[in-house]
This record gives sequence, structure tokens and C-alpha cells, in this order.
Amino acid sequence: MDLDEAITVTKINTQSRPLYLLVGWQSKSFETYIYDRENIWKGRFSSNRLSGFSKNLQMSEKEYFYNTKKCLSQQRDDYLYELKSGFFYWKRKKNNSVIIEGFLPVELESPEVPRPDLTDILLALNTHLSEKINNYKRDFKSIKEEYRKCLKDTEEFLKLKVDMEKALCNKFLSLLNTKLTEVTSKSPYSDGFYVKNSAMDKLGIKIIDTSVQQKVV
Repeated sequence: MDLDEAITVTKINTQSRPLYLLVGWQSKSFETYIYDRENIWKGRFSSNRLSGFSKNLQMSEKEYFYNTKKCLSQQRDDYLYELKSGFFYWKRKKNNSVIIEGFLPVELESPEVPRPDLTDILLALNTHLSEKINNYKRDFKSIKEEYRKCLKDTEEFLKLKVDMEKALCNKFLSLLNTKLTEVTSKSPYSDGFYVKNSAMDKLGIKIIDTSVQQKVV
């Protein structure tokens, strides 16, 4: 799991005050630190809690965890967030009702206990995302250059194909005219009389015989 997917930091607004939510995501669980101006709370959402909430909401565990990660990784207008009486809640607004989609117990951390520094984490995430963007830019540049090369090769191939088709067509027409000239020169109708039921007439070929040369139209 990438760093920006394994760790998220989100500012969320509750009815009483804004909070900063630091979440460390795992495959079927997560740990969270909740910061306000003075205090820090710590909580854990276990796989057993995931199983229970997903069943209550008639969702698969995968769908429920996806929705939970989505609503806790960004401020959502269709959700309410609340830190109250040792529990952190996230509730989805639906029509005129509110559905509790999840909650977890949290404990107030003692100032003496080491805790993650939010500023350091944000700086690390910013550095990681900057490197990720630079990698995307390099990949995009490489793909763009490859695209231009493929486009140029394709245009050259199409031009070569058209030229070859023209050359082949010209050779075929030249051969056809040669054969028709030979057939015309051997025709018994030297006066240019048009034979309606002849095989050449069926092909739409007219034979004209002149005193100077024979020409196929």
C-alpha cells in the first residue's frame, strides 16, 4: 500500500470544533489519532467491529471498509462527525434522517506519552506526494514521446502503403491496356464495327480501328 493510501490526514468539522483526523489504514482495520488545539485522542477500529457494522448495514466488508475510508479521508458534506463521551462517530445524512455508519472508542492521550507529530507527518506526506507527481510527469513525458514516435511511424507506413497501392494499380492498368491492345489488333472487325453480343461488349469495352493506330477507350 502506498504511503498516501496507508496514512491520511483530514481536517473535519464537527458541531463543536474542527478536528484533525490522522488514520493509519490496514487491510481490515485502522488506528486513528484525533487532534484538536490542546488534546489528542487515540482509537482503533478492529476487524471484528468492521464485520459487525457491515452486517448491520447489509454491506459486504469490502464495500463497508471502502465507504468508511472514503468518508474519513476527506470532509464529506453528506456526513456528520462527532466526538462525544469517549466515542468518535461518523453518520451519513439520508433524506431527513441520519444513519450511524460507524463509531469507535477513543482514549485521551496523556501529554507524557509519545504521540505522532502531525506537522512531521504532513511534511512527510507532502514530500512523498511531490515525488509521486514528479514520477508521473516523467512517465507522462516518456509516454508522450513514444506516442509521437508511433504516430510518425504510422504516418510513414500509411504513405508507403498508398504509394505501393498506386504503383500496383498503375502496373495492373498498364498490363490490362497491353492485353487489350493485343486483343484489338487481332480482332477481325477492323472497321471498328461494334459487336453488341461479343464478350468484350459484355465487359464494357469498345474497339475502335483507325488507319493510323488502334486505341482502346
